[in-house]
Amino acid sequence: MLDLLRRKAQSPYLQATVLVIIVVFVFWGVGGQNSGALNAVATVNGEPITLQEFDQAFQRTMDNYRTQFGGNLPKGFVESLNLKKQVVHELIQKSLLLQGGQEMGIYVSNDEIQNAIKEMTVFQNNGVFDVTRYKEVLKGSRLTPTKFEAGLQSDLLLTKVGTSLAEFARVTPKELNDRFRFDNSETRLDYAVFKPENYTGKVQMSEESVAQYFADNKEKYMTAPQVKIKYLTFMLKDEMNKVTVPAEEIEQYYTSHQEEFGQLEKRHARHILLQTTDQDRETRRAEMEKILARAKAGEDFSALARQFSEDGSAPQGGDLGFFGRGQMVQPFEDAVFSLQKGGISDIVETPFGLHIIKLEDIQPANITPLAGAKSAIENKLKNQQALNNAFEKANEAYEKIIFAGSLAKYAENFNVPLAETDFFPQTAPPSALAGEPAVIDAAFSLKKGELSSIIDSPAGYAVLFVEDRKEPAIPSLAEVKQQVEKDFIAAEAKTLCQKDAEETLAALRDGKDVDFLQKIQEKGLSIHVSDYFSRSKRTSKDLPQEVIAAGLTLSAGSPYPATVIAADNAFYICRFKDRRDVGDDNEQARKAFEARLAMEKQQEVMDAWIDYLMKSGKITINEKYLN
Repeated sequence: MLDLLRRKAQSPYLQATVLVIIVVFVFWGVGGQNSGALNAVATVNGEPITLQEFDQAFQRTMDNYRTQFGGNLPKGFVESLNLKKQVVHELIQKSLLLQGGQEMGIYVSNDEIQNAIKEMTVFQNNGVFDVTRYKEVLKGSRLTPTKFEAGLQSDLLLTKVGTSLAEFARVTPKELNDRFRFDNSETRLDYAVFKPENYTGKVQMSEESVAQYFADNKEKYMTAPQVKIKYLTFMLKDEMNKVTVPAEEIEQYYTSHQEEFGQLEKRHARHILLQTTDQDRETRRAEMEKILARAKAGEDFSALARQFSEDGSAPQGGDLGFFGRGQMVQPFEDAVFSLQKGGISDIVETPFGLHIIKLEDIQPANITPLAGAKSAIENKLKNQQALNNAFEKANEAYEKIIFAGSLAKYAENFNVPLAETDFFPQTAPPSALAGEPAVIDAAFSLKKGELSSIIDSPAGYAVLFVEDRKEPAIPSLAEVKQQVEKDFIAAEAKTLCQKDAEETLAALRDGKDVDFLQKIQEKGLSIHVSDYFSRSKRTSKDLPQEVIAAGLTLSAGSPYPATVIAADNAFYICRFKDRRDVGDDNEQARKAFEARLAMEKQQEVMDAWIDYLMKSGKITINEKYLN
């Protein structure tokens, strides 16, 4: 009830309505399956999937992805995943499962539908199914009982199909034991790391090789765009010392913004609610009069609330906790803040019905005195006024710039000095603009010869003119030779490192008598021993995931991988060291693994059943809706 009162005019059934809409949309979509057959996106054994069904399912999928991406989908995302085809295939699979369930003789009775509806809390009043509430909630969702119950029947049928298929997905004790050991047996490796930086001294560099490297990698050295600008600023700091705030303005702000300076008074109340309609208001008021008389006679208010209140707070004895002004509908708030501690109100009428209220406690206001808040208020008001003054000056100047025809002409006419820069890239602005990202962004959004609008930044306002631009270009080798040489050496060192690692691994794999330790030590490297890792626990200190993945494929009979493993700008040679089986005493881990394996098997059975239905069914798809 507290949330409802705080939201004021919202319907008390709003959350229930939303839940019903979710149920309907997730499981079957609004609209019958046979409507709009002429606009079928697909047909499954003669049954249409309507355009309406498809559109709703597609929008749900899009909304889910938008939520995952924080509201906006990356450009081309829908096309890259071919979402429309994914959605229509999901609808086809659902239709096949429903048809398959009917062929299997699976049936959902009217009693099952009724029982399922009765168990839904959104249709209950005080824990009991309420027909009136059921109809009101569906009406609020623009659904008829017939349409809702048809969708619920489909949902229950799908659940039964899944349950029936799950009976075929049994995990035998041997299968469980084998898979548990396979996934949890732990492997340990010996390994060596070949690092490119150890090969830089072996790189042979010439003018020709550097020139060829530059020719092959020119785009890598493409320059960033640069701009050269002239600008005016109207800074907040320049206006602050010119502003004086009268004492009466400070006092007025303090009085009207008390909540900023501490805790306002809060009150802790309980209430009893009887919901009313236009037809039964007087009857309900008579009921409430009797409850009020009992409360004022000294009966336990909490017990009365639990017995009579028609609000969600009833199980808590009508407790609404602490709240302040502005959080309840006005009549309720007025009554609460007029009571003394322990007092009980007369009957209070609100859009939610009839209330009687008991004030349990008062939390007094704790506000910083004006003297303590004065300095902060003065600074805030000065800041606001200074910002307004800066904007007025920027706006006045901008109008004059437009009238003069250019920033330069304005500066000449009014003898205003302009700040200017040399060429700079966006990532390295001049120090005077280093803390002004809005100004920098504006500068790089304009073309040569363009004037910005008034640019708003935390420090004030600015107007700029792009005097010149340098577009991205490939420099000459002479301009970037030092960086090219550095990159050439790094690339060649990496190539030499990889070649040496590959030759070393080939010798180890081919030579039965080649000693791993000796061969690695010949290279001036050390042997490292990994921690134990497994398929279910793919972590080992200092060991990249790529090496762990390769290590899981190794054994005593095949101790080396087929190739060296590139990871973290290095190359790894690893050798199987040993493996240990997981113990049988971890019963909790085995049970968790068994449950996961059962789910995998159930999904396999479901996938196989759908695949059979797809191959044996007659399915047509109207491709025009998917383009």
